[in-house]
Amino acid sequence: MPCLKRSSKIVIISGIAVAVIISAIALTVHYRLSAIEGNEQNKNETASQIAKEIVGNITGSKAHSEASESAAQHAKELNP
Repeated sequence: MPCLKRSSKIVIISGIAVAVIISAIALTVHYRLSAIEGNEQNKNETASQIAKEIVGNITGSKAHSEASESAAQHAKELNP
């Protein structure tokens, strides 16, 4: 029976270690994305607009780019 207790402790400690590693990776990715977005003034984008922009960046087609915006849209983004 002592072997069973020891293996359960190893499993619990391993699970905690994996959770800590995953949390560290998630925080690193979050802070890197925040740094990339850093000075972006457009805080009024919906989740679907952000998702379309991400998909566009991945596939190579720019569904939402600053060049395709009208002057009024650009002014609205700068002065919410």
